Amino acid sequence: MQVKHDGAWIRRLSALSKLYFTPTFLGAENIDASRPAMYVGNHSMYGIFDAPMLIDYLYNEHQVAVVSIADHSHFYVPLWREAVKKFGAIDGIQDYVRSAMQQGYSILVFPGGGREVLKREGEQYQLIWKERYGFLKLAQEFQYDIVPFAALGGDEIYEIGFDANKIIQHKYFQKLLKIPQLNKLLRHGDVIPSLPKNLFPKRLPFYFQFMPRQPIHHVQHENDLIDFREHLQQKIYQGLELLADRRRQDEV
Repeated sequence: MQVKHDGAWIRRLSALSKLYFTPTFLGAENIDASRPAMYVGNHSMYGIFDAPMLIDYLYNEHQVAVVSIADHSHFYVPLWREAVKKFGAIDGIQDYVRSAMQQGYSILVFPGGGREVLKREGEQYQLIWKERYGFLKLAQEFQYDIVPFAALGGDEIYEIGFDANKIIQHKYFQKLLKIPQLNKLLRHGDVIPSLPKNLFPKRLPFYFQFMPRQPIHHVQHENDLIDFREHLQQKIYQGLELLADRRRQDEV
């Protein structure tokens, strides 16, 4: 499997977002291009603004050839698929990720995936990781440290105008989900998006915080893996709190 990184494309595509959202990146001392790692963090609503700026920062500012693990849906549309690949993204199939790690690439993971970008009312800055542990097992297999990061701003640029829960919780929709094929296609309702009040996002500053590396080689048992994942989530929530404090200071 060949990973594509087009540095000029990455820079151009993220330039407009950087101009509009004026991102601040903190914790650069925790980024080490000489040691591949797995960068793990929260995904912002709709997921189209945070990832390009992150990838641009890591690739063009720190020479970290990070491979982004993308939802399968990105690869269904030919033109969009090619655009996503230029950012170094690959389909989130475990064998593809394993191949990228065998080649020594750092990995960018949003464990919440498609469900976390399709947030509903009251889910802003919530980690929706379900029971996903595969990314941690891959980090163990290849002895990658985890670099937690937090992203602030992306969950506030849109207000929800129509909450997807109104459809998903409806009794008729629930009946549809009892049909196995539809349930699988709709991912238990996870692919139903909430709709924003306005098409254009609010112009708010974005903040990103990279935190110290977390080794995972010491995790031996399933219960330890569960504890480690909870520890990782707490690190990200703490990072969000620190970024909120930083934003308040900047607003003074």
